[in-house]
Amino acid sequence: MKLSKAFLLLLPATLFGEAPNYQDHVLPILKKHCNGCHNADKKKAGLDLSSYTAAQLGSSGGEVIKIGLPDTSPLVLSIDHDEDYEPMPPKKPKIPDAEIQIIRQWIAGGLLEAKGGKSQLREITFDVSSGSSARPDVPAFPKNLPIANLPITKFRSPIYALASSPWADVIAAAGQERVNLYGSSENNGEHKFLGALPFPEGTIHDIRFSPNGKMLIVAGGKGAHSGYVVLYDVETGSRLAKIGNESDSILSADISPNHEKIAIGTTTKKLKIFSTKDGKLLHTVDKHLDWVTAVRFSPNGKYLASADRNGGIHVREADTAGIVFELVEHKVRVTSLAWRPDSKMLASGAEDGKFVLWDMKDGWATRANPAHKQKAHTRYSRRTGIMDVAFTKDGNLITIGRDRSLMWWKPDGTSAGRIQDLSAWPLQAAPRFEGNVVFTGDMSGNLIAWDLEKKKQVQNFLQASSK
Repeated sequence: MKLSKAFLLLLPATLFGEAPNYQDHVLPILKKHCNGCHNADKKKAGLDLSSYTAAQLGSSGGEVIKIGLPDTSPLVLSIDHDEDYEPMPPKKPKIPDAEIQIIRQWIAGGLLEAKGGKSQLREITFDVSSGSSARPDVPAFPKNLPIANLPITKFRSPIYALASSPWADVIAAAGQERVNLYGSSENNGEHKFLGALPFPEGTIHDIRFSPNGKMLIVAGGKGAHSGYVVLYDVETGSRLAKIGNESDSILSADISPNHEKIAIGTTTKKLKIFSTKDGKLLHTVDKHLDWVTAVRFSPNGKYLASADRNGGIHVREADTAGIVFELVEHKVRVTSLAWRPDSKMLASGAEDGKFVLWDMKDGWATRANPAHKQKAHTRYSRRTGIMDVAFTKDGNLITIGRDRSLMWWKPDGTSAGRIQDLSAWPLQAAPRFEGNVVFTGDMSGNLIAWDLEKKKQVQNFLQASSK
């Protein structure tokens, strides 16, 4: 393989751990390919790339470099000849991939100006105590659930929804028109089938435990027919309320920390907020451009985040539904949202295989990681996509993807571990209420418990069809 002279000169930056900086690594590439048109005297499109400060000012169309986000920085997309951007340099072949990679590493590393310079990446910290909330005196645990007369299914259903109680060793997994409950009354004991809650309303798309663990919120319905949210008592299995009357399945739902509001996402591009006291519709928001695929209240009750099939994410005031932030980073369906326990960070996962960490101080995207992204234009590209994201109580992030892998990340977004080559596409992930165990539900209907510390499966219990 023939290596370019520029690449040979930059070997220390890529092979020996030296982070690329503007003066030593990026500027020589820009001088070679870009500064003829983008310099202090000739600012084509208002862009000057000949100095560190000028490059960050951007062009007449806005910023071209996003700190820590090379995948959506217009500079990278242009030189990489992305189909949505004008290729640069114009009317010339794409610059060598090795040089593009240097620029990507420079942006991802926080735009170092020179060797030994300071990264502009935001520092991400997490105080475990800041995310704690009141623990019930007696955590809710299913007891003597009524026998449900449910039809026997020949095959196990894909687990499209999964949730873990915040205070007890109880897992709720979606089945065929039912919610299957599993749990253990012993610390780290084997999880056993506890019973099934009927959901004759149709297919289940989302399951959530209330913050105190006493209620279960189940959303779903029948396509092009009806959609509802049903609230269950976790201990007795009794139905407490039925909210919503949509003309299509409800894709996502959540309950506020004070248990006063239910939010739902619909295929009519609407976000709706209901009162749990009387089922009254409080707010209807129609600002999304496509199906609303995920809705989540922040743990402190201040915000409500919603995402759609077009890549849009909105953060609103939970009480008034007034807009706070519009978060722009994904261009495809956002599959999942998760709040860090301290409510200071929101994570989003999408079909582009990337997760983004959003700082709620100002809506800034602090990290963007192509965690489950395969190379495009190959037979493996269909395996790109994040299916679910979830935070543990200690602030670590869990992600699962179509590449059949389970990954976890430290609070600052750096990798902490990976389990790959799962037997089937994982669809949902739910951390156990304590410890290092994560549950996954997959396309084949398997519910599996994984020990992250040991990086191995600790229990594989089949989704029960009926009991």
